[in-house]
Amino acid sequence: MSAGAWPARGPSGGQYSLARAFLGLYLALHFAQLVPWSVELFGARGMVADWSSPFFRLVPNLFAISSAPLFVQSVCVAAVLLALLLALGTWDRLAALALAWIWASALGRNPLLSNPGLPYVGWILCAHALAPGKPYGSLAARGRIDPGADWHYPRLLFLGAWGLLAAGYTLSGLDKLLTSPHWRDGSAMRLVLENPLARPTVLREFLLGLPPELLTCLSYGALAAEILFAPLALFRRTRPWAWLALLAMHLSLLVLLDFMDLTLGMIVIHLFTFDPAWLPAGRPDGQAASAEHEFVFYDGHCGLCHGFVRFVLAEDERGLFRFAPLQGEHIATLLDGARRAALPDSIAVLRSDGTVLTKSAAVAHLLARLGGPWRVCSFVLRALPRPLRDFGYERVAAIRTRLFARPAQACPLLPARLRGRFVA
Repeated sequence: MSAGAWPARGPSGGQYSLARAFLGLYLALHFAQLVPWSVELFGARGMVADWSSPFFRLVPNLFAISSAPLFVQSVCVAAVLLALLLALGTWDRLAALALAWIWASALGRNPLLSNPGLPYVGWILCAHALAPGKPYGSLAARGRIDPGADWHYPRLLFLGAWGLLAAGYTLSGLDKLLTSPHWRDGSAMRLVLENPLARPTVLREFLLGLPPELLTCLSYGALAAEILFAPLALFRRTRPWAWLALLAMHLSLLVLLDFMDLTLGMIVIHLFTFDPAWLPAGRPDGQAASAEHEFVFYDGHCGLCHGFVRFVLAEDERGLFRFAPLQGEHIATLLDGARRAALPDSIAVLRSDGTVLTKSAAVAHLLARLGGPWRVCSFVLRALPRPLRDFGYERVAAIRTRLFARPAQACPLLPARLRGRFVA
């Protein structure tokens, strides 16, 4: 691979924790939905007899221990609890291994549960067990003196996920082309829209009302996107567009079909293969580039503000920000009395051009400058009307002292390498 073609290291701890939390919540929902039907799906008298499954003995199957209704239901309930541990980030690597075993056992016991996302989810669970523990954003890392601890998802695991995704898409597309007449004649999209699982939405009716030629083009476009995914993934400039095209397809299927499990697994692998470099830290509002640091003012007596400062420190790998408590002396050297009096007692940002941002505007600015998925969060936040997002900000600020303990000191307890970014 040429230099710069792939990231030198994987996502940061906070970025990875976003994807991990989504995976955990998805698995918790998945197994919670299976609990009422678990005996029928995995029991001895269920829809598939033990000996009729061709995959039953490929791995040591958990359901070989017992097919009793209580045992089968207990396994699914345990999977829900394990998935919540994974989402929270505590005992998560052991939880991931256990979930991978249950995941494989469920498919081995009942192959009718198969869908395209299953192998990717299995890979992610096994890879998570191999990744370093305690990324920022996990419950296990809470209270750590160094919030970020220079945690990054291992590059080898990141590339492995990309290799699996690229091979899977291209092979899937070729299989459709070679074996499915509906994909070859371009009628596949219409069949999807006419499927009994299709939701009766305005989008479905709109697509069905399109000229047949356009639906044929959509079918061929989806097929081409899958077949070309692997070659496009080899090049830095085409990789994000190939990734985005297939993600858009799965999001569309999520809206069109009443079968979330078909697409959520694929959305999960897309989250774990997102390259933060695609959305680099930027300066919103067209602010000119500057080498000067920006100041983040925060309430030194607020536990939530301390937590937010630790989040910015963990994700600000370029050292863009300096921090000062509102109660400190240094703020007087940066802002005059009138501007200080107008600041809220929470978070404010002094940009390098002298502009002061407060409330939700300050949060959106910070997220945008951190880049990666945080820039997406900033975009979503900015899409909301300013009065609405400020109202939400103010409601949280009003109760923050009741929800979060008062810190012992104005500056968070940090390692020496980060203390220089604080001024009192």
